[in-house]
Amino acid sequence: MINTKQKLILIAAILALTGVIVWSYDYPEPTEKEEFQEGVWPEATWSKYVNDELGFSIDVPDKIYGYYGCDPKKVIRVPVKVFEDNKNGIVYISQEYYYISEYDNELRKYVGECEKIANSLNSFLGGWAISIRTVKNDEELDEFIKENYGSGCFAGDKKSWGQDGVYEIRIGGWDQWENLGTTDCPVNYKYKVLYIPEKNKFMSVKLGQEPTFQTDPGTPPYQSYDGRMIDSFRFE
Repeated sequence: MINTKQKLILIAAILALTGVIVWSYDYPEPTEKEEFQEGVWPEATWSKYVNDELGFSIDVPDKIYGYYGCDPKKVIRVPVKVFEDNKNGIVYISQEYYYISEYDNELRKYVGECEKIANSLNSFLGGWAISIRTVKNDEELDEFIKENYGSGCFAGDKKSWGQDGVYEIRIGGWDQWENLGTTDCPVNYKYKVLYIPEKNKFMSVKLGQEPTFQTDPGTPPYQSYDGRMIDSFRFE
């Protein structure tokens, strides 16, 4: 009598002979210490990132909730990494890598091979893009805001910020709140624009509508690191 093991070997041999190939995707498991016990989020370790060339510093956490586009039920922690594009005056902060797979809308499941992709300047997923610019006057600051936030936007009110000599700039727009579909200043998300006249320099970053750097959003106690990060920004 043929046992179970022999049956499996026989079936495999028949499939091979008939030219039928059965694919079994082996999704790579997150690396050591990425996964954690549900409901327990380890405390973040913070470090200060300093960019001497662009003249600023900001605190960043070591790990955050990471994107795992292969299994919506899996929660992972991934390292935070800084990507420098000093030539263009931009520093990106994001997760070091992410996982992604093809999703079939009709079958409502992931059907492709799970890939681990390293974030880079050429393959960037999410995060912040901090722009540092040198301006001679308020008019040049206003011009940057028009180019990067919308042709109908302008530099609005200034108010003192947490660093001496630094002002936070509110972005204004003549028709900003009338209709987001037609306005020339479609700013319906959080942002931060800081200006230090003494150094003729300003910082601009679009923070988005939802937190970017966070703990597991589905497991309390939920935490967002965004506030602490942006409050730590300093012109050096």
